[in-house]
Amino acid sequence: MKFISLIKRGANLVKLGRAVRELRRASSEEKKHWARNYLAESLGASRGIPAKVGQFMTMDSADAEQREVLNQSIPALSLEEVEEALAEAWGAPYTHFLSSLDPKGISASLGQVHFAKLKDGREVAVKIQYPEISKSVEAEMNIMGWLPRVGPVAKWGFRMEDYRDVFWENLNEELDYLKEAEQQETYKKLLNPMKEVIVAETIGELCRPGILLQHREDGFSMDKAETMVLDQKRAMGRVLLKHYFHMIFNCGYVHADPHPGNFAFRKTGRDGFALIVYDFGSVLKIPEEVRLILLRMILALRRHEKLSPIDCLGAIGFDVDKLVDIKPALPALLSVLFEPFLQEAPFSAKDWELSERFDRIVGDLKWWFRSAAPPNLIYLMRILHGLSSMLNRLDVSLSWSFVLDQTCSDIFPDALQVTIPQIEKDGVVGFDGMARYLKINVVKSNGNKVRLTMPARVADELEEVIEPAVLESIRRQKIDLEKIQTRVVKSGFVPQEVFSLVDEEREVKVWLE
Repeated sequence: MKFISLIKRGANLVKLGRAVRELRRASSEEKKHWARNYLAESLGASRGIPAKVGQFMTMDSADAEQREVLNQSIPALSLEEVEEALAEAWGAPYTHFLSSLDPKGISASLGQVHFAKLKDGREVAVKIQYPEISKSVEAEMNIMGWLPRVGPVAKWGFRMEDYRDVFWENLNEELDYLKEAEQQETYKKLLNPMKEVIVAETIGELCRPGILLQHREDGFSMDKAETMVLDQKRAMGRVLLKHYFHMIFNCGYVHADPHPGNFAFRKTGRDGFALIVYDFGSVLKIPEEVRLILLRMILALRRHEKLSPIDCLGAIGFDVDKLVDIKPALPALLSVLFEPFLQEAPFSAKDWELSERFDRIVGDLKWWFRSAAPPNLIYLMRILHGLSSMLNRLDVSLSWSFVLDQTCSDIFPDALQVTIPQIEKDGVVGFDGMARYLKINVVKSNGNKVRLTMPARVADELEEVIEPAVLESIRRQKIDLEKIQTRVVKSGFVPQEVFSLVDEEREVKVWLE
């Protein structure tokens, strides 16, 4: 059976490869639109890992059509198959335990959900795993093991065996619904201080390795949430942030499958909203020392401390030998990575642009930084990507810094006292080496003076902050602003003069301090 599954999944992956190729070759918007839908349909039809990939490819507001195609293309179990699976798991027809069962199910990557009623009248959700899905997933993992080491994977030394082990461990947990029920109950207890987050109670006596029963908790979806008024969307965004910050930093036990289908909202009171969290098959466990060091880096960046980034990264599992070549740029890279936690003002996740800004700072060496990271860190990045995608869909700017302080300030003293083994002995490039501010000083010919102070990162967007008359003077004097910005960014935003100019109307000086 394993060999047959391998052949079937191999054929499905070949089909997916064709779909990706069609998308890359599409020359017109019409063809690209068709190719995206074809890819989404192919991902859904394959269930398992491909369907999970599809869920993450269609998370944004602009992906509504592809999301619908994906959801509709996942093959649903018939009612007869559902009844057979329940009878096999429970050792008796489902009617011995349920008074009703909705024949229409909600399909997902590894199983589907049906709403039902217990004999005592309680409304429940029943999740039934697709038959043979575990063999299909195992076949896909085997195929992944045969993939050639090409592109960034080979060039920058990604440890694919370690990544496969991490993925397989996570998927094994997702395929065991008894493990999921255990994780769900643990999650519910850890969230007890946060009354605005709801986790359904499981019904343990009816859970099985391929069956999960829980109380029904209804809410409205992200699709509806993004159509609501701004104040309501801000309230929902704050609950999302508080939930994740509490679980990442206080608990180290984080829901790690953050596509929007696993979350819903419920109106509470006049102005409040509760967050409902579903599906606990994938949970990231973060050791206390690692989360305290993550907080320590955030606080060091805020306070511009002389703390070694290499020491901090080494302590959470980075390959420090790979970091040596990008050592001067590490404070700037980490300031981009943690930027939402550093700004006191409301932050828009749309402005994060991690990949593009990493590219501007270190170019292709960004892959060196990524390959140095421990493989399990990919789940934390997946969590942050999912969170920022949901905030993008809500289209709200929020102060991550304020919510972090509100949620986690009790453990800041522990983070400040955490012991970080010293790796760097000489020439430490610390978080204190970066400039805090971009300063612009203008003295006009009539004696008037203008002084502006902005965050240092604005030096990457000089054209956006310099007034048009000065920009025109820059062009006349053939000052290469793009080259200047590149120099500043690649220096890691260290204190320096950015540029100066003098013309008949003004004298301008711009520097990082």
